[in-house]
Amino acid sequence: MIHGHREPRGLGYTTVLADMDFETYSEAGMVWDETAQKWKGPPGAAGNTKGLPVTGASVYAEHPSTEVICLAYDLKDGAGPRLWTPGCPPPYDLFSHINTGKLIEAHNATFEFFIWHYVCHLRYGWPELPIQQLRCSMAKCYNWSLPGALGKAAAVLGGPNKNTEGEKLIRDLSIPKNPTKNEPYKRRTVYTHPDKFRNMYGYCLDDIKAEAGVSWAVPDLDGFEEEVFVTDKEIVTRGVPIDRKALGDCIAVYEQAAAQMTTELQQITGGAVKTASELQKITAWLAGRGVTVGSLDKKNMPAAIELTEPGSIERRVLEIRRDLGSASVKKLFAFNLRTNADGRIRDIFAYQGADRTGRWAGRGVQPQNLPNSGPDCRRCTVCDTVYWEGRVTLDDLCPVCGSRCKQRKEEWGIASMESALVDMTTRDLNYVTNMWGNPIAAVAGCLRGLFCAPEGSAFICSDYSAIEAVVLAFMAGEEWRMDVFRTHGKIYEMGASKITGIPFEEFARHKEATGQHHPMRKKVGKVSELASGYGGSLGAWKQFGAGAFMSDEEIMENVKKWRKASPMITKFWYSIQDAAVAAIKFPGRCYSYRDISYGVKNDVLYCRLPSGRSLAYHKPRVSPRMTDWGLKDQITFEGWDSGSKGVSKGWNRIETYYGKLTENIVQAVARDILAYALVNLRNAGYRTVMHIHDEIVVEVNDGEGSVEEVEEIMGRMPPWCSDWPVRAAGGWRGRRYRKD
Repeated sequence: MIHGHREPRGLGYTTVLADMDFETYSEAGMVWDETAQKWKGPPGAAGNTKGLPVTGASVYAEHPSTEVICLAYDLKDGAGPRLWTPGCPPPYDLFSHINTGKLIEAHNATFEFFIWHYVCHLRYGWPELPIQQLRCSMAKCYNWSLPGALGKAAAVLGGPNKNTEGEKLIRDLSIPKNPTKNEPYKRRTVYTHPDKFRNMYGYCLDDIKAEAGVSWAVPDLDGFEEEVFVTDKEIVTRGVPIDRKALGDCIAVYEQAAAQMTTELQQITGGAVKTASELQKITAWLAGRGVTVGSLDKKNMPAAIELTEPGSIERRVLEIRRDLGSASVKKLFAFNLRTNADGRIRDIFAYQGADRTGRWAGRGVQPQNLPNSGPDCRRCTVCDTVYWEGRVTLDDLCPVCGSRCKQRKEEWGIASMESALVDMTTRDLNYVTNMWGNPIAAVAGCLRGLFCAPEGSAFICSDYSAIEAVVLAFMAGEEWRMDVFRTHGKIYEMGASKITGIPFEEFARHKEATGQHHPMRKKVGKVSELASGYGGSLGAWKQFGAGAFMSDEEIMENVKKWRKASPMITKFWYSIQDAAVAAIKFPGRCYSYRDISYGVKNDVLYCRLPSGRSLAYHKPRVSPRMTDWGLKDQITFEGWDSGSKGVSKGWNRIETYYGKLTENIVQAVARDILAYALVNLRNAGYRTVMHIHDEIVVEVNDGEGSVEEVEEIMGRMPPWCSDWPVRAAGGWRGRRYRKD
C-alpha cells in the first residue's frame, strides 16, 4: 500500500504512512566498575536499574557513546523496506521524503526523534527532522485503549507479531557487556559477532513490519486530536529548565542525612537492621520490642508511628524508615540523571498514558506526584527570613538576624522554599538541620523549585478551579451546583450546607468572625465532594479521612444525604450505565443520555464525549451478577490493567460500573478542556513546558506575556461547552515552580 492510502477503522480511518525504526548502542545510564570488572547503574539509580530506564530517551540519545546500529525504514513508495547501517551512503531517499514535508511514523516516536536529533543530525550531519512531521503508532494505540508496547499491542490485535528474539539481541548488542574469559571485551561489535548483527538487522526490518501492522489496525488520531499530539511532542522535546546548582546542593544534603540516619539506625538496632529498606528486619526488631506493625509503606506509616511512644527509639526507627523510604525525595537522582547538558529535563509526560481517559501520565520525575509541603515554619517580622518553627527559641530570637521579634506562622510555599534552598547552598547538614529540623523533609519541600526558569525568563502558571466538579455538574445538569459555579464557587460550603442543614450564610459568618473555615466545610463539605461524585460510599469516604470523625453509620447517613441533594448526578450515574448496557446488548445501535452516547462497533464499546472524541472499551460483555440489591447487569471489557486490586498486570478482563464510567467521562472531558487550552496557548505563541491534570506552566522571556493573558486563553472554552464557568484563577509568575 502507498503512503497516504486510507481505509475506515474504528470510528474513523487509518492511514498508511512511511515508517522507521532505529536500533542503537549506548553506555548511557551505566558506569564501569574497574574493581569489580562490571557495568553497574549510576549512583542514585533505583535498585539494579541501568541504561535507558535510568536516563530517559533524550539523555540516552545525547550520551557520547550512543550510536546507531541500524535504521530500517519503508517510505511506502512501492520499493519496500530498506536498511541503513553506519558506513553506508546516507539514506537520501528518506531525506527527500522529509524535506518535502511528508509525514513519517514510528512506534514511540519521541525516542526516534531524539536519536535522529542528537546522533544523526548533530553528529552525522543529517538534515533536521521537524517534530511536527512525526506520527506515532504507540500514540494511536493509547488513543484506542490498547497497550503502548509494540509486542503487547500486536498480541492483542492478533496481527504481525514483534520478533521475540529481539530482546535477546538488544541485550547482546545494544548495551555493553561484562568481560568474560571467552569474551574479554566490554562490547560486542560487528567484527566480533557478525552473525548476531545480521540477525539484528533482520529484527529491525521485522519491527517496522510489526509497527506498520499495528498502525494499520488502529484508527488515526483525527482532526483536533492530531493537533493535540503535535503540541504534546513540542512540549516534551522542549523540556523544562532545571536549577542544576540547587539540585546539586539538595543531593549533597540528602546524602549526608541518609548516611547519618543509616548509621543511627544501625546503632539503635544493634546492627540488626543495616538499611532502612530492610522492612522485614525492621518489623522483626519492632516485634521483639513489643510493637506489632503491618505494612510500612507510605500509606500505613503514620498509623505505625502512632503505635509507638513519642521520643522512643521504636518511633525513631520508624521515622528513619519513613524519611529514607520516601520515594519522592529520591526523585533528586531522577532529576540529576535525566537532565540534558543544556539544563533541561525532557520527555516527562506520556501522551494518553493514563488508562482510557486520554489524560497524560508522568514519566521519570513524575511531576504529578511531587510533594507540596515541607517542615512547619515561621517568618521573622524583622529580616523576613523563613525557617523551621521548632528553631524559634524560648526568648523569640531570630536565628538569622538575632532580633527579638514576633514571628508569624508561615505555610510552606515559595518563600520557605527559597529560604531552604539558600541554606542548602552551605551543603552543611548540621546547619540545615538547625534551620529546618528534618533535612529530608526540607529537601522534599524544595523538589518543585528545582524546575526553575533561567535568568531572563520566568514561568507563568495557572490552574482550573475545581474543574472535575464543574464538569460533573454540567454533564449531569445539577442546577444548584451549576449556579454555585456560575456565582461564588464555594462548593464545599454549599455541599456541607445541603447535608448538615447549616445555613450557607453561616459558613461566611464563621470565617469572618474567626478567620478560620467552619469545621463542617472540611469534615463534610470537602470529604463529600471528593468521595461521592463518582458514586463513592463508605469506603471512599473513609479513604478521604471521614473515619477519623464519623462512625460508619454517620458516614452512610451523609452518603444518602449527598445523593438526595444531588439527584441529577445520581441519575447520571445510572443512566449512563443503562446506556452502556443497552449498547452492549444491541450492537450497532447508539444509546445516549444528555451529551454522552454509547455504541458498539466491531466488538468495541465507544463512549462518545461532547468534544467528539471517543473512549474505547474492547470486547465488552454484560453478564448477570447477584448483588445486595438483587440480580444486576455487570459490565466487563478487555483492557490493560496496571495490577490494581491484586490482579496481575497485563491485558485482562476488567469489571466496571456506573461510578467508574462517570469518572472516565468526567476526567476525559476535563482533559479535553485542558488540551484545548494547550493548543490555544501554542497558537498564541506561549511555550508550555509542563501541564499537570488541571494546571499549565508556560515559559516566557522577561517582559513577555502575563498571568492575565494566560488565564484568559485558558478560560476560552471549546464550542461544545462555551457556557461552562471553567475558570483559570490564582495564577502566578516567577522563576521557580511551586504549588500555591
